[in-house]
Amino acid sequence: MNKSELYREIIFLFNRPWDEELTDEKEEELQERYDNLVNDYGWNLVFESIDKYLRSECLDGDSACNFAHMYWGYNCYSPKKVDSPYAFLGYLYYRMNLDTYSYDAIDIMDSLVKDLLSTEKDKSHDPFWNTNYIPEKDPVIIAEVEKLRKAEHDEQLS
Repeated sequence: MNKSELYREIIFLFNRPWDEELTDEKEEELQERYDNLVNDYGWNLVFESIDKYLRSECLDGDSACNFAHMYWGYNCYSPKKVDSPYAFLGYLYYRMNLDTYSYDAIDIMDSLVKDLLSTEKDKSHDPFWNTNYIPEKDPVIIAEVEKLRKAEHDEQLS
């Protein structure tokens, strides 16, 4: 399988409603397909395709929120670190609009932030453990969102 086939498989795995009713067997089958991609390609290549999918296909709050649920669902039992977690999280918050998203969005983003920014030794970015930490007020996440807003604004002007 090459990179374009990997990307098509990512589309297959992520392009469905996160709350779709599935049988246990179907959920296990999809998880196994995902896990096999990570085993066959390595996490870095799989994440590259996932990030490409996110930035190409998730262009509004609903699709970004759906993606966040799907991403967490595939990785919740074995959270994987990403090289640029703030850029990844910033894109999701940017698409969901920090001011107007729903409880579903807040809940899933808190879970992703915990998985991507916290460690066993440092739980300061874990909103479930550190109740003073509010991801949508994190200055680094806000800076990423503002960078994306500025790029979009500049693109509209050109």
